[in-house]
Amino acid sequence: MLLGDNIDIGSTTPYAKERAKWEMHHSRFGPPGRPYVYQPYPTMMYKASRGQGGLTFEGQVAETEVQRESFERIGFVYGGQAAALEALEKREYEMAELAANRAANDRKMSPAAQVEADARDSTSIRHLPDLGADPLPPRKK
Repeated sequence: MLLGDNIDIGSTTPYAKERAKWEMHHSRFGPPGRPYVYQPYPTMMYKASRGQGGLTFEGQVAETEVQRESFERIGFVYGGQAAALEALEKREYEMAELAANRAANDRKMSPAAQVEADARDSTSIRHLPDLGADPLPPRKK
C-alpha cells in the first residue's frame, strides 16, 4: 500500500504535486505530469474454446511482435475475450460450412467412390473437408 492511498491528501501539498508528476492519467492528486505514450507490447491475447465444461478462455502475454505472430498461428487473438469469442464462432461456422459441402459432395459420388471416402474417413479422427487426390496410374497405350 502506498502512502496516501488510504488518507485524504489535498492536491496542493508537496506530496500530491510530486505524485502527480509521475501520473499518466488524471488522478485525485491532479492532472498528469507526463504524457501518455502508447506502447504496443506487452499485450494480452486470448483464445476461446468450447469443451465439456462450456466456453473457456485462455490468455497469453505477448512480449514482442514475434511472440504475437506465434500466438496468432495457434489461435490467439488480440482484442480481448470478445474478439476471441468472435474468432471461435467464425472458425466453427467455417467448419460447419465445410462439413455441409463435403456431405453434399458425398451424396453425388458413385458407390465405389463412397466406399473409398468411408475408408479414408475411418483412418482419421478429424473432419476431412476433402479427400485429397490420389495420383492416377499412368494410362496404358
